[in-house]
Amino acid sequence: MIGTPVNVYRPVPDSEIAAAVREIDTTAGGEIGALGTAPVSGTVAVTIKRWGPIFRLDFTLDEAQIPVTDGAGSGSHGTLPLFTFPAQAVSFLGSRQDYTAFAEGAALTGAIGDAVFEIGIGTTAISAAADGTLGNGVNENVGQAVAVTLSGGAGAGTAVNGAVTTALNGTTTAVTLNLNWSGTAATIDANSTIDVTGTITVIGVFLGDD
Repeated sequence: MIGTPVNVYRPVPDSEIAAAVREIDTTAGGEIGALGTAPVSGTVAVTIKRWGPIFRLDFTLDEAQIPVTDGAGSGSHGTLPLFTFPAQAVSFLGSRQDYTAFAEGAALTGAIGDAVFEIGIGTTAISAAADGTLGNGVNENVGQAVAVTLSGGAGAGTAVNGAVTTALNGTTTAVTLNLNWSGTAATIDANSTIDVTGTITVIGVFLGDD
């Protein structure tokens, strides 16, 4: 009948289906970014998922080694690059850190095993000793600092937080995630290392590029 709508099935092209699937979920994650440089010893692995512009990164650290630089009376510091995003703006929604074990390098505390430090996730690698604090800035603007005191070399710590920074414009310089560490002057004796075991989850949203 003239004027009556007719439902006509039109197959969706394979290319459109494939593009939609890539936007809905991913486990390969190449388009989301890449792991940082592998630690000298131990491992860092990541499981990546994406739903449209929303992403989730689940890191697993197994004795991942952070090099520590001693600054004498200023304390000590170290960083391990975790991840680099593609060049675009990013807004972080929250994170969870669960550190279950640490292992000091032989020289860190002279084998006493009493290191006192903060550890957290920032978009800038910590570049100077700060006597056991990450400073509440870019050194911990994705995952807030976790305060840890080792006893006999053993210790653990967790932190859960929502958004702790405004959206970041990574369109020119890509946004990175760094595991930052800051030890106290009173407990750290020399340049050394600390191994980290645990899990980290970071959730955020891509805001596009120019």
